[in-house]
Amino acid sequence: MTVRRAVGGDAHALAALNRFVHETHLARRPDYFKPVRADEAAAWFRERLEERTTAAWIAEAEGRPVGYVLTFFHERGENAFRRPRRWCEIDQIAVDPVWRRRGVGRALMAAALAEAGSRGMQNIELFSWAFNTDAHAMFQRLGFEPRMLRFERRAP
Repeated sequence: MTVRRAVGGDAHALAALNRFVHETHLARRPDYFKPVRADEAAAWFRERLEERTTAAWIAEAEGRPVGYVLTFFHERGENAFRRPRRWCEIDQIAVDPVWRRRGVGRALMAAALAEAGSRGMQNIELFSWAFNTDAHAMFQRLGFEPRMLRFERRAP
């Protein structure tokens, strides 16, 4: 398996890999997520990859894409309540189910963390839905810990 920086030409591969995680999200939270066509997802990825504050990596094995990670790099100025901050947000990570538990996710996260380090960003954050316990276990093995909880109340 190899991990390389994703480029605009990888947009369709990223969209195809995103399907693995998006279908889970859609099944669990159809009130929040909507079905997406592959060409729409690919266009979204292509646009993100053109932004200087975005980077992605793609893992390949046996000649095909098997996973990806998408990151956003943020800077926020100081205000009356908060200090200024710079951080890397892991926005998406997806691995083909056939390739899970083989180090693909760990390798993708390592690439994202290395890029954050090269940009001088010490703080790495990510968001995960409460139902995604498999992802939580991986994140915790990589040294991430919960920082804040978001609650919701949905109308009956």
